[in-house]
Amino acid sequence: MREYKTTETRILTRLICNCCGKVVALRGGIPMEGVCAVRQSWGYPSEKDGEQDSFDLCEACYDCITGQFKVPVTRTEQIEWL
Repeated sequence: MREYKTTETRILTRLICNCCGKVVALRGGIPMEGVCAVRQSWGYPSEKDGEQDSFDLCEACYDCITGQFKVPVTRTEQIEWL
């Protein structure tokens, strides 16, 4: 869950893990630890057609959830960092 301060530009003021409720530390609107941000737009033929879900997970919750997958997450090394 993300809360923003509205000015001429949006500034992230608070970031909370939707799973465990941990408040993620920010510096200048930038998370100071790994966060998995999920934004899913549902379309036809989904039962959620036209809806959009969004949530944030801290790294510990991400690891816990993906560790339960029957098919593991595909992980590759990122060569260039932006």
